[in-house]
Amino acid sequence: MNSQKQGFTIIEVLVAIAVFTLVMLFIIPVFSYSRRATTTMNRLDSYHDVRRVDQEIASEIKFGSAILYPPKPAGSSAGEWHSQIVYRNSLNQTQVIFVNEKDQLVLLNYDSLLGPYLSGAKTLGSSIKEFLARRHGNSVIEYKLCFEADQREFAVTNRIALMNVF
Repeated sequence: MNSQKQGFTIIEVLVAIAVFTLVMLFIIPVFSYSRRATTTMNRLDSYHDVRRVDQEIASEIKFGSAILYPPKPAGSSAGEWHSQIVYRNSLNQTQVIFVNEKDQLVLLNYDSLLGPYLSGAKTLGSSIKEFLARRHGNSVIEYKLCFEADQREFAVTNRIALMNVF
């Protein structure tokens, strides 16, 4: 009688464990790199959004004809920090840049405001923690844009000189 026992030898089990270990050694880093890449991409998206907002603010203000607020500083020093900028654009319309109650940076054309609502406001950016501006002399304005990305706070500052002021 020839009876065969069904089962695995110790060598077969050790080879299977070795193959499984090698496969896991190649798969685990892929998931780790994928998670890090996703985190990095999210952070870069936040930086890109703030850079875009900064560029848009600078291009809006640069061709303006007058800064109405913050007030002009006394003497040659920089003025105090304020939470908004009021200026006249190249079409001589009054525009306001400020952070609303939803932490959105908003550009509002005051001349086209209809009624008590800010329906015509253009949202420049969201998740903005703070927006501060101060004036240097007659035609130079400095602003600071604070935001949060990846549980860290960052700030971008810029100084713009109006081109259409004589």
